[in-house]
Amino acid sequence: MNIGIIHGFVGGGGGTEKTLHGIIQALEQTEHNVTLYTFSKPKINSNKIKIKTILPLTIPFFGLLQRAMESKLISKAKDEDLLIQSSGGLGIPKNPDQRIIVYCHSDFSSELDNPDSKYKGLWSLYYKYYYSMIKKFIQNINDPRIFLISNSKYIQNSIKEKNNKNSEVIYPPVNLEEFKPGIKENSVVTLGRYSEEKNHDFGIDVMKDIDCDYEIIGNTNTKSNILYYEKLENIVKNKIKIHLSKNLQRNDLVKKVNKSKIYLHCSKETFGISVVESIAAGCIPIVPDNTAHKETVPFAELRYEFNNIQDAQKKINQA
Repeated sequence: MNIGIIHGFVGGGGGTEKTLHGIIQALEQTEHNVTLYTFSKPKINSNKIKIKTILPLTIPFFGLLQRAMESKLISKAKDEDLLIQSSGGLGIPKNPDQRIIVYCHSDFSSELDNPDSKYKGLWSLYYKYYYSMIKKFIQNINDPRIFLISNSKYIQNSIKEKNNKNSEVIYPPVNLEEFKPGIKENSVVTLGRYSEEKNHDFGIDVMKDIDCDYEIIGNTNTKSNILYYEKLENIVKNKIKIHLSKNLQRNDLVKKVNKSKIYLHCSKETFGISVVESIAAGCIPIVPDNTAHKETVPFAELRYEFNNIQDAQKKINQA
């Protein structure tokens, strides 16, 4: 079978990209002819997977625009028997005989809740195009050629409720074997790329009054990540026990999580790979009382009211 993987932007990191690599590794073990379609040249090496791009160079920014171009990639892949859209959305087959599997990292409501009218100038055109693609996909989501995989039961239920579309749950790939509980220190750790939606400033507000070391570990793969990291640097510059680490080698990250007693997560998640990793490392997870956190951390005493500093501090001190 000829299989095309659609993933507009490769380079942003996070759970979406881990899922892409998991799909590639699985298909490398098969006899199918597999091609990865991206907008710009990805930093991926594979002897069995062909790569086709719109641009011959790597662009580590404008990730949203590259994702919005996925309709062009689907047109480019019109001769494939099956498409797998690993990035999380917007896939409508151009070929009437083609089928597409969309791996849903969200229920698309967060994108639909962002009206393009709040942006000005060229940015308004940028977002207007992107949101128009999302709306088009949602309008066609019940096309019988479109099959959905949800990354959690939370997303499965939400898509069913909002769009009356069934999906299969396949959790994202998590390497549990590399995390092993070490000798625990009286410390707290948070994992997550340096991005506004990860809500790291809330973690800093929570931990500034708790007498233990706190470390945020994340990547700065894009310009917006770097700007957010620099913003947080200014916030913590006089806070001795709060540390920011960026772009750590995987082994160093794993060691830090293995020795931490508590894992603090600050953002809503449709699954939350780092939460599951921290549990494998023997950390006590303290997470918001919402979204898929109720699925990965099914104990109310380990969940705090979202963005409630006092409740989060209480749960951490109890832990």
